[in-house]
Amino acid sequence: MDRNNWRKISLILAAALLISACGTNFRGMQQDKIAVVNWQRAMESHPQYQKLQQQEKILKDLLAKRQGQENLAKAQMGSLEKLRQLRQLSEDSYWQADFNTRMVEQREREVKKLQQKIAEVEGQVDKELAPRKKAIEDNYQLEIFNLRALLGAVRLKVDERQALEAKLQELQHERGKKVMELQAEKQSLMETQLGPYRKEMQQRMADAADQYQAEMLEHRKGKEQREKEMFSAAPQALRNALAIMDREIEKQQEKNEQLRKQVNGDISSQAVKLAHERGYTIVFNQFKVNIHADDITDKVVENLKKQSPK
Repeated sequence: MDRNNWRKISLILAAALLISACGTNFRGMQQDKIAVVNWQRAMESHPQYQKLQQQEKILKDLLAKRQGQENLAKAQMGSLEKLRQLRQLSEDSYWQADFNTRMVEQREREVKKLQQKIAEVEGQVDKELAPRKKAIEDNYQLEIFNLRALLGAVRLKVDERQALEAKLQELQHERGKKVMELQAEKQSLMETQLGPYRKEMQQRMADAADQYQAEMLEHRKGKEQREKEMFSAAPQALRNALAIMDREIEKQQEKNEQLRKQVNGDISSQAVKLAHERGYTIVFNQFKVNIHADDITDKVVENLKKQSPK
């Protein structure tokens, strides 16, 4: 029993005894007839004390069980949260890998189409520039051929050979320059046609990335909602389970309190009865230093044992 209950019982008992003795002359505590009851020993002697002890043990066990259940549930929820985080990391890695794979596949398809487009455009441009390319070759072919023939078949003086070689290099340079100019024109014509296609390709890649990400987000959104519902159900289940245990604890506390009141009430009744019979004006529930008091605990215990358990 806690101090507050002892204090309340002591005050009630003291008030009852003082009221019962209000017809006597009060000349100070030294002239009062005082008694004392060892309340704890009286309680332990009460016929219902063992039952009270059993009920207190049941309450203690219920409280321990509730605490254990709460600790276990918190640990499980902590494990669930760690599992959720690991799953989230795994999910992120999976979707990132899937996204990268799909984008690589998309790029490979686009590159293949681009190569086909390049070949197609190059063929068209080559066909368009073929007459001009042939004209360049025709303009220089015969003259270059003749110079090479002279250099290879006729004995020439050094200065004459040098002049022919210089002329040959000049013609080859001119031909090369015109071929390069034609090649640059070819690249320009090809880029004119391929530039818009490349932009379309880049747009298709961007659209595909957006589509993949939208699908990923939609899938993850549904999965996260299901996980959220699952994880939110766990705390509610814990609260429900603890609420059931709390109701059991509350019922047990009420039973214990009622039985404790009965035991204390019986002891109080016996003490009041003895006070009337023997003329005590004050009955303490514990011994006081420097105050002489009659110990009526044995008589209270004796009377309590005569009571039949209720």
